[in-house]
Amino acid sequence: MRVARERPKPPVVAITPNVATGRKLSVVWGVHCVVAEDAKDLDDMVSRAGSIAFRDGFVRAGQRIIIVAGVPLGTPGTTNMLRIASVGPDDDADM
Repeated sequence: MRVARERPKPPVVAITPNVATGRKLSVVWGVHCVVAEDAKDLDDMVSRAGSIAFRDGFVRAGQRIIIVAGVPLGTPGTTNMLRIASVGPDDDADM
């Protein structure tokens, strides 16, 4: 939500395994929320983020996405990672 309050021009896509969190995020300005099963690890999370952003029309192959997350995954309140990934032609994000 801190990213969305800056009103960025690029879309903010939030991915959560928690339905209640998804409902809360769906009313935040400029946030497109997707409820999906939890990622297995960091690489899986990056791949899913790229796939979802591509599938929902927010990026094209070759564009970059910025991923903000908490490590370890699944621990609320630990947003401590920022990663830039390229969306590949196979709909997955490359490192």
